[in-house]
Amino acid sequence: MTSQVIICDQQPVYALGSAMLINKHAESWSALIIDKLSLLSDIMVNDMPRILVIESAMFNGFQVKDKSWVDLLKNKIPIMVVLNEFDDFLLFQLIDNGFSVIVSRNVSKEEWLKGIEMARKEKVFFSNDIAIKVEALANNMDRLQIVDKVYQLSTYDKYILIRICQEAPSKLIAFELGHSKRTVEGHRTKMMQLFDVKNAAGLVKIACISKLYENYLSNPGLYDVTLCAKTSSL
Repeated sequence: MTSQVIICDQQPVYALGSAMLINKHAESWSALIIDKLSLLSDIMVNDMPRILVIESAMFNGFQVKDKSWVDLLKNKIPIMVVLNEFDDFLLFQLIDNGFSVIVSRNVSKEEWLKGIEMARKEKVFFSNDIAIKVEALANNMDRLQIVDKVYQLSTYDKYILIRICQEAPSKLIAFELGHSKRTVEGHRTKMMQLFDVKNAAGLVKIACISKLYENYLSNPGLYDVTLCAKTSSL
């Protein structure tokens, strides 16, 4: 029986090249290209064996941390993820959520095809460069756990954390957010407990380790005060 490889990729040249690779080198496999995951439900109308090849950028439109969605997708179809770039945190999230076949964008055709076969067999497979990265992540798990916690902070808390890095006093931050100084200090205390630090200097260190402040400097509009004012969880 013919198996279908669904290539979900927003880079048309790469997707076309992947389809040609399947059609040329994989017996009894056929390739189908889509650019939206929402099209899957229209495709999977019969019991034909299928494998999904999905570029990591597709997760920008979905929450990879949403385990119910991730589990539903993985239960429907074997998946190979193509990692667009070496984003440590995204790779950590993918592995944490059970994606077991991951290759890089620049992987060799032999490893790409092996990844497809391992996905079909529901085995674990990382291309060589991803395997090296995974080993490095395993040795750097403490930092990744910090990044994960910072990632899950509300925009309100991230704004407070950034302003702490800029040495802004709680009274000024409270004025900017339209809340009381006590409310801001309550958020700061909760973050100190979350990250197990004893003072504002510890929070600054967390912002630096997670690169939150570095990302803010690159894109200051990301945490515009107007986007997070009045959103305190206290």
